[in-house]
Amino acid sequence: MQRSALLWLALLAVSVPLPAELPVESIGVMEKLPAVWPDTWLQAHDTNFRALSDGKVVIFDVASENRNYKGSIPAGQFASFIASTTRPEVYVAETYYSQRVRGTRNDVITIYDKTTLAPSAEIPLPGGKRGQYVTFKNTLQLLNDEQWLAVYNFSPAATVTIIDITARKIIGEVSVAGCAMIYPTGKRNFMSLCSEGVMLVSALDEKGGVAKQWRTPAFFNADEDPLFAMPTMIGRTAYFPTFHGDVQPVDLSADEPRVLKRWTLVDDAERKANWRPGGWQIAGAHDSGRLYVLMHPDGYNGSHKNGGPEVWVFDVATGKRSARHVLKNWGVSIEVTSGDHPYLVVTNGAFQIDVYGADDGKWLRMFGDHAVSMPMVLHAVH
Repeated sequence: MQRSALLWLALLAVSVPLPAELPVESIGVMEKLPAVWPDTWLQAHDTNFRALSDGKVVIFDVASENRNYKGSIPAGQFASFIASTTRPEVYVAETYYSQRVRGTRNDVITIYDKTTLAPSAEIPLPGGKRGQYVTFKNTLQLLNDEQWLAVYNFSPAATVTIIDITARKIIGEVSVAGCAMIYPTGKRNFMSLCSEGVMLVSALDEKGGVAKQWRTPAFFNADEDPLFAMPTMIGRTAYFPTFHGDVQPVDLSADEPRVLKRWTLVDDAERKANWRPGGWQIAGAHDSGRLYVLMHPDGYNGSHKNGGPEVWVFDVATGKRSARHVLKNWGVSIEVTSGDHPYLVVTNGAFQIDVYGADDGKWLRMFGDHAVSMPMVLHAVH
C-alpha cells in the first residue's frame, strides 16, 4: 500500500506540467505622483512619539476605498512641514544627529519633489536652534508669494529664519522675543502670538531683513481665555478658537493685520455645560465659509488638549451653527479637504484616521493601520 502511494505521487509529478519560468522582474522602477495633488489627498504628519527620529509625513487619498496610501517622506525629530502651492515641492524643517539619537546635531530644510517624494535639495540651518516640539502648522510658513520660507527657532531665544527658496540660502533672521509662531500677513510680513495678549508684526524689506516691527493693541487675555495657537484659514482670515468657546478672527490680507469682532461657539446652556474646543488641531475650514471645531462637554482648566466627541459646523458670515457631527470615535485632530465634495478627516483617540462626509457627517472609512503611528497634524491640499 505504501509503495503504491509513492508510485502514484511519482506519476502525478511527471504528468502535471510545470509552470513556465517567470520573467525577470525589473528593479529600480519608481512610480510618480502628479505634480499637482488632487484635493482629496491629505498629508498626515506622523510625529511618532515611540520613535521620534522616525517621524514622517504620509500622503493619503481620503476618497479612496483602497490603494489610498500614496507614499511618505521622512520628517524626524519634531519636524515641521509645509507644501508649496505654486511649485512641485514640499519642505521639511528637521533635525538629525550624527549617531542617530546622539552626537552632532544637524538642523536642515530638506526639499522634496512632489512627483517622486525624493529629496532634491538641502539647506543647512546653523546654530542648533530650530524649535523642537509637538508639530504645529505655524512653525514653518511661506512668505512673499512663496519665494521665501520662514522657520521658527527657540534656543530659548525666539527668532525666525528667512530663507530664499529659489536661491536655496538663508537671507535673514528676525527676533520675536517673548512671542511664538509665524502667521503670514500681507505679502512679506508675518505676525507672532505674544503672551501679553498682542501680536508682534514683523515687516520685512525686499532683501528679507526687518524693515520695522510693532505690537498690536491687546485683544485677548492669555490668563482668562487663551487663544489656541493653531488657527484655521478661510481666504486670508485666520480663525482662532479660544479655550472657553469663542472665536477670534484676524484679517491677514494686508500688511497691517486687522482684529475682527469676536463671536461665540456656544449658547448659554452649552456654556453652562462647559462645552469647549479641545484637542491638538482643533479646527478645519472649507472655502465656502464653513468653520469646523472639535468640541467636548464638561470642560475644565486643562481639558483643552483632550479632544472631543463632536465636530460643530458654523457659518463664519453669521456665526451661526449649521450642524453637529457626532463622531464614531473620539477625535484628537481634524481637517477639512477642499473641493466641491469635501471630507472631514479626524485623527481619533487610537491615532487612526477616520473619514467623514464634511456636509452630512456620515462616517465613511478608517485607515492608517501600519502606515501612521501618531498623525498629530493633518494638512489638506489647497
